Amino acid sequence: MNHFFIDPQHIQESRVLFPSDVSHQIVRVLRLKMDSTVMVLDNHGHQYEVRLEDLDATQCIGEIVQTLKIETEPEIRLHLIIAMTQREKFEWILQKSCEIGVYKITPTISNRSIQISVSDFRKKKERWVRILKEAAEQSRRGMIPVLNAPVEIQAAFHDPAPIRLMAWENEQNIRLNDIFENQNFSEISLLIGPEGGFSEQEVQSAKSLGWIPFSLGKRILRMETAVIVASALILHQSGDI
Repeated sequence: MNHFFIDPQHIQESRVLFPSDVSHQIVRVLRLKMDSTVMVLDNHGHQYEVRLEDLDATQCIGEIVQTLKIETEPEIRLHLIIAMTQREKFEWILQKSCEIGVYKITPTISNRSIQISVSDFRKKKERWVRILKEAAEQSRRGMIPVLNAPVEIQAAFHDPAPIRLMAWENEQNIRLNDIFENQNFSEISLLIGPEGGFSEQEVQSAKSLGWIPFSLGKRILRMETAVIVASALILHQSGDI
């Protein structure tokens, strides 16, 4: 069944008035037929099974058959804070971290990361939000991950999450299993550094503010690999993966 995220303003009582871009996709791309059933989500915790009753490439109309409970979201709200990287790699990370179940993503500017201004981010944000939306629909997420504007690394260090984890290639003793042993967390922030790693000064600053460095094993992982491995391992701890 196809999944679509629709702005709540298009959901009116027992009907869904699909916006033009989604209507075009339904009619011209997916070529769905009358009485086909689709899933509609409003990104505010509501999910509807909808029967298509009027097909038009500019505005399809559907009848809400039933409201369903969203059961695809992880129990842990995982906030991924990632050093800004090249566009292609960053977009791949957006897609895959969404599929895995990351709740929120914040790019950060560190000593060795790619630099991006707030204005440049704004120019690209529409495309990046679309990537997240499409990944959320494909993976049947119950929500689209939040994408924050980039922040400087020192600001990122002050993230208020109750537990804050930093993947660090020079950590030799602490593994994620050690951190999660006999512990349950509902909200976690995960910090992944740039290709060149964090500077020693950045690591010490993070540790002084309560960040816990941990190891991802004896091998050095590429940045994008570290994002996926660490995110998956953390969500695995809650039984989500």
